[in-house]
Amino acid sequence: MKSWAQRIGVSQPTLMRMEKGDPTVSMAVYATALWLMGRDTALPELAAPEHDRGALEQAVRVAKQRAVRKRTTIDERLAAVDAAARASSKHGKGEA
Repeated sequence: MKSWAQRIGVSQPTLMRMEKGDPTVSMAVYATALWLMGRDTALPELAAPEHDRGALEQAVRVAKQRAVRKRTTIDERLAAVDAAARASSKHGKGEA
């Protein structure tokens, strides 16, 4: 553990946090570790937005929230139709 931490250039606690997937660990630490293991070619795939499940799930939640409209009751719909009809009849009779 000490050797790996030294090779990556971090402390042992940071290495342990990295191994647990702690999001506060710098991406540079992950990149260095992958490079030392000969897996640095995996970085483009890891960084591809289409593989970011968290971001995709958040985008879906936001889209669903935007798509939800407040349901109106039949009384509210009828009141809106009546109001539109009254406004239309006032303008049609020359009233302001």
